[in-house]
Amino acid sequence: MAVSADGGVFAPTAAWGLTALAVAARRRSLVWSLLAGVLLGWCVFLSYGFVLLGLLAVGVLLAARTAYPLLGALVGALGVTAVFLAVGFSWFEAYPVLRERYYDGLAGRRQYEYWVFGNLAAFALSAGPLVWTGVGGFVARGPRRLLRAGGEVRVVAILGAAAVLSVLVADVSGMSKAEVERIWLPFVPWALLLVLLLPPRWRRAGLVLQALTALVVQHLFFSKW
Repeated sequence: MAVSADGGVFAPTAAWGLTALAVAARRRSLVWSLLAGVLLGWCVFLSYGFVLLGLLAVGVLLAARTAYPLLGALVGALGVTAVFLAVGFSWFEAYPVLRERYYDGLAGRRQYEYWVFGNLAAFALSAGPLVWTGVGGFVARGPRRLLRAGGEVRVVAILGAAAVLSVLVADVSGMSKAEVERIWLPFVPWALLLVLLLPPRWRRAGLVLQALTALVVQHLFFSKW
């Protein structure tokens, strides 16, 4: 994963931000809440697509059954935004320009009708084919039932579903056309949590399949990432 900034920098920063949010929820700590806000706010300035981390952040709060860290996290994130505004960068002014240039470039020649499906296939190669099997297991066991369950099952279902929802929103929005094998890397570990909902025999066989897929992709496919 660390061959690109998405995997080597962005994904760890997002993971630490979500971890800080979880600690803040568990300990009801203002310090951890502020730290979570700073890290997640910083993520939004690392990559525009990280606005979707908000879905995972909400998932963390739902899993913890508390909104306590929310105010501190918002203060931390607004603090990061204020620093960028002070040095002359406005996210809200820059994003429309990015969108215009994105569609003026190669993305404008990439058909939405193809990439809305092609992206998901590329995601299966970068995350491993078992990622969509995990989604199937989530659906088969009943989302409502899983989200109402207790303990680790509920946490896994919430975080995994939030990650998959983030990927689907990015896909349907049309702002992700190809290159998702690196762009969506920060969401991969969370989406793979759904694999834990599969029967043990599926997980054992799936681990072998995941390893074989990684070796095939690494040695037989050329990617500049």
